[in-house]
Amino acid sequence: MSRPERTAAGPTRAAAAAGTLVMPACHGYPGLADLVRRSHPEAGLRIEVHPGAPGSPAAWADRIRGADSVLHFFDSGALDTEALVAERPRRVVIAGPAAGVVDTAAMRAAGVEVYDTPGLAADTVAEFTLTVMLALAHRLPSAVGAPGDWRSVAGRDLAGRTLGIVGWGRIGARLAWLAQAIGMDVAAWSPSLGEEAARAAGVRRRELDTLLAESEVVSLHLRAVPETRGILDARRLALLRPDVLLVNTARAALLDMAELRRRLRADLLGGAALDVLDVEPLPARDPLAAHPRVLVTPHMAWMTDDAVGRFLAAAAAFGMDNDNRSVRRVT
Repeated sequence: MSRPERTAAGPTRAAAAAGTLVMPACHGYPGLADLVRRSHPEAGLRIEVHPGAPGSPAAWADRIRGADSVLHFFDSGALDTEALVAERPRRVVIAGPAAGVVDTAAMRAAGVEVYDTPGLAADTVAEFTLTVMLALAHRLPSAVGAPGDWRSVAGRDLAGRTLGIVGWGRIGARLAWLAQAIGMDVAAWSPSLGEEAARAAGVRRRELDTLLAESEVVSLHLRAVPETRGILDARRLALLRPDVLLVNTARAALLDMAELRRRLRADLLGGAALDVLDVEPLPARDPLAAHPRVLVTPHMAWMTDDAVGRFLAAAAAFGMDNDNRSVRRVT
C-alpha cells in the first residue's frame, strides 16, 4: 500500500528517525490531530499520524509496520489485536486509560509493553460533576425548554447541605474540595478511605449505608469491578432520602438502572444527573430522556481540550523522551 508523502502531523516513515512514535488511528475527538501536534515540541517531526480508522486488519498492520512505539487515543476505539501481534512494536502507549482499548493478555503473550496515562482528567471530571450537581439543584432540566418557552422554577441551594461521595480517588477528593468551597458538608465512603485520610481532607468518613441515608446529594466515583458492580442495588437505593439528588459520572454498572427508573417514576428521588448509562446513546423513548428531574449528558465528563492535551502530552513525552512521570505500565 502506498503512503502519502507527509502525514497529518509529521514525515513519512521513510524519512523518520528510529524510534518514531506512530499513531495509526487519529480520530474520536474534535481537532485531535492538531492537539497531537501541540502535545510536544517535536511532535510534528517525530509522531507519524494517520487520520481516520484503518478499514481492515491489513490496513492496521500496514500503518503499524516497523514502528518502535504505537500511540493511541483511548476514545478512538480498540486497537487491532491481530495487527499488533503480527507486527509486534516494542510498546503501545495509550493516551488515556487502557481499559477496553487494547487486549492486554494478548500483548503480554506477544511481549509487547503497554502503558497508559490514567488520572489526568480527574480535575476535569470533578468540575463537571459539580456543574451538573448545581444544574440539578437549580432545576435546569425543568427550566430549559424550547426557544420561547419562558418559565421559571424554584431550585435549592447546595451550601449547607450534605454531599455523600461514594469512592475516594483523585476525582472524589477533588470534588470534595470543590464542594467544600461552596459551603457543602462532605461525607465519604470508599474501601480505601481511612479515618486519617478523611480527617486530612476535612470530610467525615461514613459506612456506605449510613452515608446513603444521611446525604442530600450522592455522587458516585467508583471503578466498575466485580466488587462494585451493582453496589447501589434496590436495597441501597431504598435507603436514599426521597428528595436526594443522585449524580453518576463514573460507571452505569454501579447502579441498578431499572430500579433507578422505577424510583424516578414513583417520585422517590429528587433528581438524577447521569453522564453514564446502561444504553448509550440513550433511546429517545427511554423514560430518562424527558424526565423533568433528570439531566442526561452523553458521557462527556472528561471531554475538554485541556484534559485530552494532558493525555497526549504525557503519552508523547514517554514515547519520545521516556519521561515516565505520568504513565503507568499495564503489561
